Amino acid sequence: MINPAYLWVNRKQLMKCIIIDDNPLARLAVRNMVLQIESLELIGELDSATQAFNFLQKHDCDLLLLDIEMPGISGLDLIKTLDHKPLVILITSKTDYALEGYELQVVDYLLKPVSFSRLLKAIAHAKELYQWQHQDQREEVKKDFLFVRANNQMTRIDFDDILFVEAMGDYVVFYTPERKFVVHLTMKGVEESLPEDRFLRVHRSYIVSLIKIDNMVQNSLQINKHIIPVSETYKNRLTKQMNTLSK
Repeated sequence: MINPAYLWVNRKQLMKCIIIDDNPLARLAVRNMVLQIESLELIGELDSATQAFNFLQKHDCDLLLLDIEMPGISGLDLIKTLDHKPLVILITSKTDYALEGYELQVVDYLLKPVSFSRLLKAIAHAKELYQWQHQDQREEVKKDFLFVRANNQMTRIDFDDILFVEAMGDYVVFYTPERKFVVHLTMKGVEESLPEDRFLRVHRSYIVSLIKIDNMVQNSLQINKHIIPVSETYKNRLTKQMNTLSK
């Protein structure tokens, strides 16, 4: 049964959120914390994933505070059914689902009982992601970074820091001068996320930052101390791009 939506009127709110948990005491505890966070507008409380699915067909929502184990379908199954996914913070008493949750690109995974400070940290991550996703295109803000989930947390990587990206099975590795980030993504997804005037695919397993190339010899190029193969399929395009940059 859907509880009456608890509306909190705040014109400066940034994110509309709903709480989904079959335990009324757990919902009450989360609600009391949410109502203290000025960047959130609580628009509904629901006691099952099925009710949440129906609610989301009729209402815009930016953030789900979602339990996992509930009657009917689970919280993880709910995420999988949604075509347009809000940001999700999982709040659960079980650790068993952490890996699957992160594979579904949730913002954070909180264990009950949740402390207010821990929830605030998760909301701060969600707020940063929300603002990045909703930059006003009319202002023509040029994005110079992307967020990826690495080491079980959302991490910002600046385009200027990326040397190259390497495919590795079901994952890709972003290389920067200081460290590397292993991310569950496809190379196609990476290509679509990076600006084409700054990055170029040179091999089915490599995307490079054009301005980071130190030299190119025949079918390989060097970035810092890394030697990267260049396939014939991409060689002509790479040569043209390098000629353009040199003008």
